[in-house]
Amino acid sequence: MIHENSFGIDKKGHLTLHGVNLVELCEKYDTPLFVFDEVKLIENFNRISSAFSALYPKVMVCYSIKTNNNLAICQTLKENGAYAEVASELDIHVALRAGFGGENIIFDGPMKSKETLKTAISKQIRLINVESLTELNRVNAVAGELGVKQAIGFRINPFKEPGIFKYLSLNKLVTAAYCNLGSRFGFSIKEAYSAVQQATKLKNLKIEAIMAHPYRVSTKVLLPMMRELYRNFGVELKYLNIGGGFNPGGARFIGNNDLIKDFLRRKIGLKSKLAENRNITNIESVAKSIVNEIKQGLEDLPEPTIIVEPGRFITSASGILLTRIDHVKNAGGYKWVMVDAGTNLLPRFGAIEQRKISVANKASKQPEEEINVVGPLLYVEDFINLKTFLPKVSEGDILSISDCGAYTISRSTQFLHPRPGAVNLDSNGNVKLIRERETPEDVLYKDKTI
Repeated sequence: MIHENSFGIDKKGHLTLHGVNLVELCEKYDTPLFVFDEVKLIENFNRISSAFSALYPKVMVCYSIKTNNNLAICQTLKENGAYAEVASELDIHVALRAGFGGENIIFDGPMKSKETLKTAISKQIRLINVESLTELNRVNAVAGELGVKQAIGFRINPFKEPGIFKYLSLNKLVTAAYCNLGSRFGFSIKEAYSAVQQATKLKNLKIEAIMAHPYRVSTKVLLPMMRELYRNFGVELKYLNIGGGFNPGGARFIGNNDLIKDFLRRKIGLKSKLAENRNITNIESVAKSIVNEIKQGLEDLPEPTIIVEPGRFITSASGILLTRIDHVKNAGGYKWVMVDAGTNLLPRFGAIEQRKISVANKASKQPEEEINVVGPLLYVEDFINLKTFLPKVSEGDILSISDCGAYTISRSTQFLHPRPGAVNLDSNGNVKLIRERETPEDVLYKDKTI
């Protein structure tokens, strides 16, 4: 099984990307190794940008820096017209180093210290989205100290306590058991009106935006509020920020319920559905639906600029991870393939990402056995894929794991192993090292002995 688009198979039966033999790449840079396809990165950015701008005259596509904060990745997107969405002082530093000017940066996130706000405002960041009254007053105070009038937005959180209905839904019950974790972000709808009223009295602020996340809930929450703020408070918003959360397809997200259902299906002789593709609404259809809803919901209001904040959609499919098989063993009724990359490089957000895997040095071979691909870390849940069909594999084989461009480098850890290097491939097959492989001394660099 091989990947699509720019991938191919050479005469050796090895997987290639833009003509570059990925097995030979591992010989030069060692494994694990992140490989980024610059063509795919730019293509994904242009696709989501065009999906909206073809239907609406004013659009800002703000790349979510936290998704992949590698400088070369961020610089490439900046050079192709992206704005930046940042959520910390580190993000701000990365965005500025990558060449984004303050006017091309918006600042999100639930915690913004006074020092971070000083940095942001002094760098003339275009917009700061506030999430609490404390933060609102803090931004006003810092802007006053610096003698500027700072543009702000309000993050709106549509969360509502479901009451007795949470006992009728497992998902809602789990959310309640975890103390409604998502409710801490932004302002409730009721709180938001009061916060806006307060902000109109603060002399160092300009109210320019409202936002919500993810995009699926944004327009239904934001458009009625936008109309009411205009008619009742005289606030004319410049920006309507619908957040991110756009699904790029590729990796399939599965949870405990999916694994349990699959286990039971197999027990009664039914075929596994774990590897089945799910229908994903394409971004053009998503954009059309959103823009139509905005145009209808604006009624007589002036057209705002639409802000979208994609991250995973842009970077996920642009990155692969190459990892080497250390050994293969049988245990517990399953075949286990131990590789030199694990959840230290592919961390999870709760759900399991079931990614497509190819055997790079056996790319022309057909799948013939079911295996579990697991990492080198000393805990049970360090696995990459479960119940994956691959050609017969053995020690030394190179696996190519797809959809590894998002929340991998930026969330990778040094737990038990230094972090790997990363290379960028352009359309001509030119290879450029964009992150050096760490050594044990790099891990200890900031430590001091007693």
